[in-house]
Amino acid sequence: MRALLLSLLIRQHMALKEKFNAKYPHAWLVWEAGAWNVPEEQNVAATRLPMMDLRDCLPAGDALCFELMGVADRGPLKLGRASHNTFVVNDATVSREQFALHPAPDGGWKVERLAQSRPVTVNGEALEAEQPRLLSTGDELKVGDVRLTFHDAPSFHARIGRIAAQVLAQAATPPSPQR
Repeated sequence: MRALLLSLLIRQHMALKEKFNAKYPHAWLVWEAGAWNVPEEQNVAATRLPMMDLRDCLPAGDALCFELMGVADRGPLKLGRASHNTFVVNDATVSREQFALHPAPDGGWKVERLAQSRPVTVNGEALEAEQPRLLSTGDELKVGDVRLTFHDAPSFHARIGRIAAQVLAQAATPPSPQR
């Protein structure tokens, strides 16, 4: 499974143009920018974005994007703080094993809060443990301080395209004169 920074995907969209959709044909779960609460049991240095030539194209507050590729014989895709999960969200407000994503027969995705995990909400509505719920594009999952947004492939491509267009427009705007 791939996890890529939103800023990297935006750069790829600008470079690949119409080939971007073919390279990334799956649904995505986006860990939105926000507070990151590092668990106390680990010694983790501050994480910083590269500051060289990327400075001019990074949106304020980057996001981590998880590509959802369902393979039925591998079982569900699990998200949590523990390193054995498919998607690791190293945030103290997330359970070691938080929720599972299951591919639906129609190509969609279902989310299931795992037993003994912290609460999960979908669009502000509590998700009961072990009661799978079908996700719709744009659904916001909240786990502690972590916000995740589910996108099917077309809505993800549209989001990346909108941001890429904003970046290109900003690059085309001449800087205001310094006094």
